[in-house]
Amino acid sequence: MTWKNNHWVKFLEGYCKGKNQIQDEYVRKVAKRLDIEEPLDVQFPWQQEILSKFQSNGNHNLIILTGTAGDGKTKLCRDIVRALDGDDFDEDEWNENSYFSTDERTVVKDFSELKDDKDLLIRELITILDTKHVSKPILVAVNDGILVEELENFIKKNSSDEAEQETAKLLKEIIEDKINLGFSECEGQELVNLINLSKLNAKENMALIFDTILDHPGWSHCDGCTGKENQSCAIYNKYHLLKTEPHIKENLSNIILLLQLNNEHFTIRELLNLATNTLLASVPKPKALRIADMEAGIGTLNCASMSKIEHTAVFSSESSIEVGFWGMNLGAHKMRNNRPFSEINKLGFGELSTNYWDRLLRHKTERDFSIPLDANNKLFEARRIDGVDANNEVWDALMRRSRMQLYCFQDGDENAYHLQRYSHFGRYRENVYDSLSKSDCADDVNTIAMIILALNRVFHGRYISEGSGRDSLFIPEKGQGSIIPISIFHGEDIRERDIVIRSIKNDMSLSGARIEPVLILDIDRKHEVKMSLTVELFDYLAHVSKGAPPNTTDPRLYKKLLILRSKLSTLIRESRRTETYSIQDGEFRQVILDVQNG
Repeated sequence: MTWKNNHWVKFLEGYCKGKNQIQDEYVRKVAKRLDIEEPLDVQFPWQQEILSKFQSNGNHNLIILTGTAGDGKTKLCRDIVRALDGDDFDEDEWNENSYFSTDERTVVKDFSELKDDKDLLIRELITILDTKHVSKPILVAVNDGILVEELENFIKKNSSDEAEQETAKLLKEIIEDKINLGFSECEGQELVNLINLSKLNAKENMALIFDTILDHPGWSHCDGCTGKENQSCAIYNKYHLLKTEPHIKENLSNIILLLQLNNEHFTIRELLNLATNTLLASVPKPKALRIADMEAGIGTLNCASMSKIEHTAVFSSESSIEVGFWGMNLGAHKMRNNRPFSEINKLGFGELSTNYWDRLLRHKTERDFSIPLDANNKLFEARRIDGVDANNEVWDALMRRSRMQLYCFQDGDENAYHLQRYSHFGRYRENVYDSLSKSDCADDVNTIAMIILALNRVFHGRYISEGSGRDSLFIPEKGQGSIIPISIFHGEDIRERDIVIRSIKNDMSLSGARIEPVLILDIDRKHEVKMSLTVELFDYLAHVSKGAPPNTTDPRLYKKLLILRSKLSTLIRESRRTETYSIQDGEFRQVILDVQNG
């Protein structure tokens, strides 16, 4: 047997290299050059829904695909047109042009590349609003903000035509509303079907990308390779592990979900980079993250480089799942500053410890799974039991990476989330995210009570007893300044039934649309105050409700709560009478004001 050179692995390596190498046109050229008949073709469920909207014979649709660079707009346009044209699809013509318009349809694969055709397309959209009729299918791909900017330019240039200018302003308002709010209430908004790919569920996209890579027939070319047969190839070992232990990729995808629920967005391009680096990463580049005394070497692996590695057993334990997912092979600077790895590393995985997890590290028999770094367990035990002083860098690397591996390899363990910066993520997912996945409202009474109690404590700057915070949220007056301990305050209350958790309204009805929880506080029928209920905010409130606010809270979150308090008190003063309360022994008591003569 000999080491084989699998072109499929070489093709995947291109996704690890950066932005230019993951663009659709480039990827297809590389696949052709490597003689790969089936390049990576992720079939997202929402793609078929958009295709069916576009090819509808009964009611033609205007579809605007928006999002940030790397969200897959160009590829989606290509897939739609190719599905419609079949064998008549001209790859060369598609690569050379951005604007395709006939009597049957209009397709713009990249609005920013248009020159004179920009005004032509805008007038086509204006005609739709004026006539309230879409005469043919129209598909436009454009980055966030570009179309709004060009509409502004169009309005300025065509100020002499007042009717055209007014419709252009209406079109601009509809698009701005749908990008920023997810919906619009303007007249004619139903004609503009805007699909914001930035609002899709990154967790589901991540899982599907992993599955598409792992199920590709290109892995069959590893058959007969020395590395596969004697289990010395780190690439194939990681592929086999992810293929046979699906809970590992589920755990990795849950990290993406956590970040998404903190209002973080990952593009398809970034997720492809992340998935392929997870498979092809070499060993940690920073010495402080390596366990074995070995050179870091190259950042990513292919068949040729893997075949030249000596001591493959040691290398295989170093080149494990967490190295690629956290970007350890890229170096300290890229781990901290290059997306998506910079966002993942902000969670502090492995740096935080609990007795539960560290006990699992020491006692392998108490868990039903093993991790690659168990091979170093004697070092751990020696440090803890025999008093042998391990090298500090090696010790830190062993602890941090072992905790990461425990998270990756654990299966169905409810304590898994305790490794994360936000230890209440499990509770948030169960009572907020999962509830909103099934219904329009997350109405768990205990969750609402926890939020009420925490906000009361935050708003009034003192430890308010649990009984007083369960039913009502007491809002101080606006003019009370910063949050400091106070004994008497003026305020009004919002009852538990007036506080709800919903998902942000969105008219994008695709199956892959992400859930964005929002905390809504109703003042009356006309007034309400909303605040995005991120994992970060939920975790902070959960800690406060237990009387132990975390010392890692971002000041930005604290400012948001001050703004929320100010908005609430302003609205209450405008729409309700103001009551007066005092706090006695941690409990609220209504105060009777004595009015003296005069």
